[in-house]
Amino acid sequence: MELTLLQVIDTAVKIGLGALISGGAAFLTLIKSQQHEDRKEAKANFYRLQEEKKTKYVDLLAKSQELIQQHLYSSCAPDSESYRDYLRTFNEVQIISSDPIRVAAFNMVSDVQVFIFLNKNNQELALVDGMVASARKKVSVFQKVAQEEVTKPYERA
Repeated sequence: MELTLLQVIDTAVKIGLGALISGGAAFLTLIKSQQHEDRKEAKANFYRLQEEKKTKYVDLLAKSQELIQQHLYSSCAPDSESYRDYLRTFNEVQIISSDPIRVAAFNMVSDVQVFIFLNKNNQELALVDGMVASARKKVSVFQKVAQEEVTKPYERA
């Protein structure tokens, strides 16, 4: 069987096109695979950050409630270890959070600070009760805003 020049060129073109198609398909597969890995990593990072935020938010809430309870009848010293730890937790929340969380946390911490530093000796009971109620209300507002933040599902950008 004799191969003519035309048959050789035809075979070479078929082999070349086959290789080009295979290379293109491999490239597209690689691109799609990498995009999938990137999305998977972004999603995992999103949920890891959500867990970190949740831990920080719960810590700030717990410390707020503890300070309110500890200082129902006495004032807090600004240089106490529990207060410094509270401020550190507050600042961590401020750094990692969105603006709605930052505002709610600031409002809560402000009310907690006003209450715990109040000299409770010879104060009107209505004033103290009102301040406790205000601080606890701000705690509940922060709880709700934080809950909305940490339960958001992942959305592709």
